[in-house]
Amino acid sequence: MTHKFTEPYSGKNPVPHIATKLTSLVNPEKATNAKAEQLQDESVKREEKDTEKTADKLSKGHVMHTTDPTTGEDLDIRNADEDPDPRPQGENVLHQPFPPPDWKEHRDHVLSITNSSTVYISGAFVTAFLVSTFFSSRILRVLCLIPPAFLSFLLLFRINKAAQGDFEQRVWHAERMRGLAAGSDVDGDGKVTDDERTRESAEWANAVIRGLWPIMNTDMFSSLLDMLEDIMQSSVPRFIHSVRVVDLGLGSNAGRITSIRSLPDARSRDTGEVKATDDSLRDMGIDGETIGPDDREALDGDHVNLELSFAYQGLPSGRSAQSKAENIHLLIEFFVGIKNVTGIRVPVWVEVTGVVGTARARLQLIPDPPFVKTTLVTLMGLPRITISVLPLSRMLPNMMNIPFISGFISSALDTAAAEYVAPKSLTLDLQQLISGDDIKKDTEAIGVIVVHIHRATGVKKMDTTDSSADPYVTLTYSRLEKPLYSTRIIQGDCNPVFEETAVLLVDVNTVKLRERLSFQLWDSDRMSVDDMLGFAEIDIVDLIRQRGKPVRRVSPLSSPDSKDRPGSLEYTVGYYGKLPPNKKLATDGSDPSLPDDLRQLPEFKDARAVALNDLEAAVLVTAPDPEWPSGLLSVQVHEIRDLSVKTMGKERKGSKGREGEKGQDDGQQTEEEGEGLPSSYCTISLNDELVYETRVKPITSSPMFNAGTERFVRDWRKAHVAVTVKDSRMRENDAVLGTVFLKLSEVFVNASEVTRCYSLEKGLGSGRIRISLLFRPVEAKLPPNLLGFDTGTLEIRDVSVQSQQIDLSKCEVRLKITTGEAEEKVSRKTAEQRDDKIVWAPDSPTKLPVRQRYAAALLISFRDASGFKSSGRRALGVLWLRDLIDRAEGPVEVSLWRAKDGDYSRLKLNYVPPDGDLSYWDSDKEKVERIGSVFLDLVFWPGFAKEHYEMLNGQGARKRGSWDEYDRQKKAGFRDSIGELAVKVPHDHKAQESHETQERDGAQPSPEKTDKTMTNGPVNTQEGDNEDASEDAEGHGTNTIVSADSVEVESSAQSTRSGSEGGGEQEQESGNETDGSEKKHGGIIGKAKEWRKHQKELHRDHRGIMQAKPMRTAEWIKDSVEDSAHAVKDRFKMKARHPDVETEV
Repeated sequence: MTHKFTEPYSGKNPVPHIATKLTSLVNPEKATNAKAEQLQDESVKREEKDTEKTADKLSKGHVMHTTDPTTGEDLDIRNADEDPDPRPQGENVLHQPFPPPDWKEHRDHVLSITNSSTVYISGAFVTAFLVSTFFSSRILRVLCLIPPAFLSFLLLFRINKAAQGDFEQRVWHAERMRGLAAGSDVDGDGKVTDDERTRESAEWANAVIRGLWPIMNTDMFSSLLDMLEDIMQSSVPRFIHSVRVVDLGLGSNAGRITSIRSLPDARSRDTGEVKATDDSLRDMGIDGETIGPDDREALDGDHVNLELSFAYQGLPSGRSAQSKAENIHLLIEFFVGIKNVTGIRVPVWVEVTGVVGTARARLQLIPDPPFVKTTLVTLMGLPRITISVLPLSRMLPNMMNIPFISGFISSALDTAAAEYVAPKSLTLDLQQLISGDDIKKDTEAIGVIVVHIHRATGVKKMDTTDSSADPYVTLTYSRLEKPLYSTRIIQGDCNPVFEETAVLLVDVNTVKLRERLSFQLWDSDRMSVDDMLGFAEIDIVDLIRQRGKPVRRVSPLSSPDSKDRPGSLEYTVGYYGKLPPNKKLATDGSDPSLPDDLRQLPEFKDARAVALNDLEAAVLVTAPDPEWPSGLLSVQVHEIRDLSVKTMGKERKGSKGREGEKGQDDGQQTEEEGEGLPSSYCTISLNDELVYETRVKPITSSPMFNAGTERFVRDWRKAHVAVTVKDSRMRENDAVLGTVFLKLSEVFVNASEVTRCYSLEKGLGSGRIRISLLFRPVEAKLPPNLLGFDTGTLEIRDVSVQSQQIDLSKCEVRLKITTGEAEEKVSRKTAEQRDDKIVWAPDSPTKLPVRQRYAAALLISFRDASGFKSSGRRALGVLWLRDLIDRAEGPVEVSLWRAKDGDYSRLKLNYVPPDGDLSYWDSDKEKVERIGSVFLDLVFWPGFAKEHYEMLNGQGARKRGSWDEYDRQKKAGFRDSIGELAVKVPHDHKAQESHETQERDGAQPSPEKTDKTMTNGPVNTQEGDNEDASEDAEGHGTNTIVSADSVEVESSAQSTRSGSEGGGEQEQESGNETDGSEKKHGGIIGKAKEWRKHQKELHRDHRGIMQAKPMRTAEWIKDSVEDSAHAVKDRFKMKARHPDVETEV
């Protein structure tokens, strides 16, 4: 396994945990026997255990037999010796004798030249003699001998030079062979192995290191310090709630390269030749069939192998800080106490006193500067690291002399180093590191998998009465332990119809590890662990081979245990790769909104990343293609500069200030660290859904995050990203320091990658945050109804019914979203007869908040309300919100149903197309009948709105924090055009497709494919987003859907082998606010409302009574109690295994 230097931690790249944890002394971890983890592939957990075993064995001095990932050779490794070995480790190559030249070949070469020259000389003299016979004059005869004599001289000179040249050539060849062989056959097996090769000193390199060491900029190690913080943060005990590496110093004492030598590639034991490409990759633990040409070139192209032994020995230091600063040192701060309640900062000085180790590197060579690109580095055993840990107090001893503490710190270092001990390795892109660029030009994901989960049939009954089940489906990779997607729970049904769509990201490691996409069917239990009903798997490599070609399949469920589990799952799945930038959309990279005279000035140009290839160069100057709206979005938060908390007035120690002093601090003096600075962290939201959260960077004005996430975006033309910076505080709710709100259509105007510094707005703090955004489209064309937001507000203006079988004129209408608690009523008094329809038209539209929109349905219930209270439901209409287009206004028709036994549960939970076709129901079709149609005048406004207040996740602090973010964005005017289509596709626009897509699609677009369970497209085909949905449907939804007529039914044997607010609403709200501002509130009640509204605005900015710390603490206690009560209540709810919010640690 190889780790990338800049690869963020995730479920597939977990943070290394320390083998010997100090937490076991304070709070032993509870043994959890999660069923999902038991049923997953054990390779990930086994790999983590192997790392811990490797660190433990090597730390005890054991020898391990392994494979060198750089050369592919099998060898034994051990820890580096703590003390240098005074015995000679080998001679310098210059001191070794040359191997003897091949004298026989030299003799043969000289003889061949001599013989040919002798023949030529003899021939020349014979010819001269014969020619001289034609002359009678002696002078002429003597002159005839001059040419052969001259020729003889030339040939003899040639013989001498050729013999001498061949001799020197063979001697230098022997010198070359001495360097290549550079060793002694110690064991007498006739071969010079890697261990027998001569090690050479590199004093020239040490001289360079000694010169660079004191002046080297330590900022280049910021990513390494961030990784060290992550490892320590994930392994410290609970009473240490935060760790920060404050400072790194290299000192003046330089490290040394004790020896260096080159290594050849491993040779086959059978043939003695250098191993072939696939054999070398197999020795490295990589399947050659699963890697691309770029990765293959990086691992097996032109390269050189080196082995370096290194050592660092600290100078003796005393008690003074000056003497300790001569060695490598770290200043680490541990924050000890109860999280969010109390914390004490304990600064610790860590001095590196010794490092000894050996590493091997495989350098990929390229023809362009700097001539080195990918470098594979591995450690030959654990390096011996000795440190001194001292609290910054003269009264406390060296922590390394205290039991348990020394074991914890040593284990932390060993565990971190064991991640790179052979056969594991670290991959460095030296070309990128030398260029000094920290900006991503491409996504880690290479494509996406689009999955349509249709239905399950014949599910095993799992309830205590053995009458039914409560199924739901999760998607995950076979070696990953957490779900990537979860459907809704359909209660009491053995033949559920889900009809949900999921999009999963695929990266290189997923392919290299030969992951399989796992469909897991679960039975939800309220009081116990959920039971798995079965699973089905499909090979991701097979999907990639059929790129862009979805397949619809019915797979029998495999049993997770020895029990027989009947049932099958029907789904559509396909892989879709990234598309290259459209050359027709290329720009000069400048901002078109600037005036012409300013556009070309260098200070107005965005900071550009360094392009290392043509693709990266195109990404930096080409805007995304509007015709391919779906794709991969990468959001990366780099750092914040000059972060501080605003003060509304001069903070004074006394009651009175000095005469003539300033009213507020002007911020001319900025401290990077100190008291009063915020402990910041960032949250990233995509389309009003929280997707990522960084870890806390305690007490600094310049936090370095270098963290981010990648997500699938349904339509970049409508999407927005919000980055919120918060301050983690003790005994009060986290405060919002500022927000950056970015609409992608406004960001990607001249490039697909943008890195800029943004000011923090509408918060308690100030500063500038550097953010990178990158978008790469994929060749998946989703139907227009699947391009919307997952969160929004459903506005229903009127409801009408047309039925010949039932009279509903005296019924009230109840409107409810299945994923929410809110229910709205429309009184029967508003009902009126219009032609052959009964219409309920309230004075104001009914607004319902929606979350998880693509798994939610609108229930239109008609109940008798003729008496004092309403009686049972007489009829029901169901509209699944996945069938709507965002911001599309107009009437929608759905079926009106009546249950013969009064049980509408199956209609409420199982998908029903608007036309009422129940052909996909395998049971209970006879229990319901269609009695008419329901017509709804509605619109779906994307994004958060005020109606979502009661739906926010959690209670108390979480709810308050989420609402605070929304309220600040609304007050700032960021939410004026949420979800609007800001970019249109020109009618004459031609997208640039990949070769595979062009060959597959041909010259003409393929006919639109529809599916009954996919609702034949959207139901509201009026104009939405200023674009005709019916026309847009011709261009979208053509390559992710497969008709039910083309379904593949797998047998059991095959399965075993394959094993916000809308524009109209905002206009109304702004109008209401204008009216309210023009009219003064009258009376005491009006004044009280106005005072309360003003106080809320003050409290949001920690003004008024909230400027006092005790009041904020009281609010925090109240919210914490609400959080605890909500958590207890939530334990007894039936919940699907939804993926958690991605975090940095």
